[in-house]
Amino acid sequence: MIRNVTLITLLGARIVFAQAVAPAPPESREEEIAQEQAKKAESLKKPQLEKGEALFDKYFNSALRGILAPKVGLGVRMGGLVTGSGFAAGVLYNRPDLLHENLIFRASLAGSLKKYWAGATELSLPHLAGERIRASFFARHSDAPRNPYYGSGPNSKEGDRTYFREEDTSFDGRLSWRPDRRNWDVGMYAGYLRVNVGPGTNKEYPSSDTLFPPSMAPGIQQQTNFVRYGPFAQVDFRDNPGNPHRGGNYVARLLNYDDQNGRGYSFRRFDGWTEQYFPFFNEKRVIALRALTELSWTDRGNVVPFYLQSTLGDANDLRGYKLFRYRDNNSILLSSEYRWEVAPGLDMALFVDAGRVFSHPSQISLDNLRYTGGFGFRAKTRDTVVLRLDTGFSREGWMIWFKFDNAFSREIFRYLF
Repeated sequence: MIRNVTLITLLGARIVFAQAVAPAPPESREEEIAQEQAKKAESLKKPQLEKGEALFDKYFNSALRGILAPKVGLGVRMGGLVTGSGFAAGVLYNRPDLLHENLIFRASLAGSLKKYWAGATELSLPHLAGERIRASFFARHSDAPRNPYYGSGPNSKEGDRTYFREEDTSFDGRLSWRPDRRNWDVGMYAGYLRVNVGPGTNKEYPSSDTLFPPSMAPGIQQQTNFVRYGPFAQVDFRDNPGNPHRGGNYVARLLNYDDQNGRGYSFRRFDGWTEQYFPFFNEKRVIALRALTELSWTDRGNVVPFYLQSTLGDANDLRGYKLFRYRDNNSILLSSEYRWEVAPGLDMALFVDAGRVFSHPSQISLDNLRYTGGFGFRAKTRDTVVLRLDTGFSREGWMIWFKFDNAFSREIFRYLF
């Protein structure tokens, strides 16, 4: 009898305690949904990394992020110069914490053994109007003493390779609006560009001005300064821009280049590109697709200077051709990659590139494309591709590209950071 009374007492106490701590019933449908979401969030567990991945993330990945992408302070800048500069390195200073994280300041300086160098600074206000408006200001100077030039047009000859020197100084501003604070970015861009072109320093090949007259290379004898401005829009649904596995990135930009010296070099350029990523096998394998185009228009009596023409032949486009092998007013490029993880921190890829240059926008088509194919290795952290080695093959031979970026790394505005 005593045992029964004790049992009843304990059960009653448990019931009373449960009633005391039980959440109050929801007063509305919205509150009921909120409670269900909170309950579901409590049941979620952080995904566990495999043993090898965990060790890589703990040591190698964390160390690389601290050196190459410091949250605050000094870091090492690897690459960042124009392709063809050779091994490049420098310093990066990052301060995203100014004015209580309402002001970002970055500066970098990098150089290479081939005497290429570039320096850049950035000031950004990323949290205006509740993070819907962002204002950024850039300044940059670069010197590339060995830029190759084969002549303009899709029929330029491999044997006509020459070199020229190009120095650029630019001051630019960008004001953008994010309607949803995350994926959309719409705004205006304006800046000033000063270009100086001179004889190339590669002693094995002639300087471009000795083989190509101004009629074949507009701007080779006289350069000009430009004011450039225009709208842009970007929709970015990539899961991780530095090393994407799913989603897409869609960009459109229209810039006016106004010749400030009246030498007949004013033009307008439309840039459009699309990236799409399809993961499978638990995102260990990815199919990546990309399409790019650059289209230029000029008024009567104006031409696009050769040093601002669109180019193909690079570590990021036609990877089987020599650097800047093709150059003209317009271009189109299609690329596809099949990527898979072979070990923690290491991916392999098979790729195919196809593209062409042409003189007038009305000539855009998929006829007479130049094709390249190849394979590559990518060392990566959890957030980005740190090192890339691609080997491409074409009808003119093969090329090896050694880069410190993602293969589809063309962003809407790319500086030295």
